[in-house]
Amino acid sequence: MTKKSPTPLHGRRALQAEQTRQDILEAARRLFATRGYAATSLKDVAAAAGVSVQTLYDSIGNKAEIVRRLNDLIDAEADVGEIATRLETETDPRAVARIPAVFTRRLVERWDDIVRGALNGAQAEPALAAMVEEGGKRHRSGAVAVARRLAALGALTPDLTVDEAAITLAALSDVRVALMLIDDHHFDLDQVEDWIADTTERAVLV
Repeated sequence: MTKKSPTPLHGRRALQAEQTRQDILEAARRLFATRGYAATSLKDVAAAAGVSVQTLYDSIGNKAEIVRRLNDLIDAEADVGEIATRLETETDPRAVARIPAVFTRRLVERWDDIVRGALNGAQAEPALAAMVEEGGKRHRSGAVAVARRLAALGALTPDLTVDEAAITLAALSDVRVALMLIDDHHFDLDQVEDWIADTTERAVLV
């Protein structure tokens, strides 16, 4: 029987390094949510992740870089890859139009604490402002992809261009709209998703 080759040393090290980065990001996420960004030091994050401050620096960098990478963690937990695959293969325009609502629901469901903290602290903390700006860019890029897919399916209302549809999609599925529905109108997450999806359908589909 052929023995399975052991994982090369550099391969194991790469896996360990990635796990360390994930541990640091998860620890930072928890501390930023409970203590706030300003009150959380790198020493706090390192201790919560079970690593030294030097290892934290070597793995990711400073606190601003940790915040920047949280957008990647958000995308991973929201399963952006699965959403992108669905967008490429889905042929039902209504299902395509619902995709932004699904993503926003996942974002609020899994990252409400960090999203609120970033939005509230963006004016005072440049790192949080950069995180919000990058998240906004990714959100708008996703809306453009959905609008293009709807156009390819011939499903956009005739008076809308792809760019106009993308703006509408991005605005209706903006996380700030979802939080307003929750805070001001007492929607639960199912209602948030349905409102965004239904309003989107009426706004952009033929």
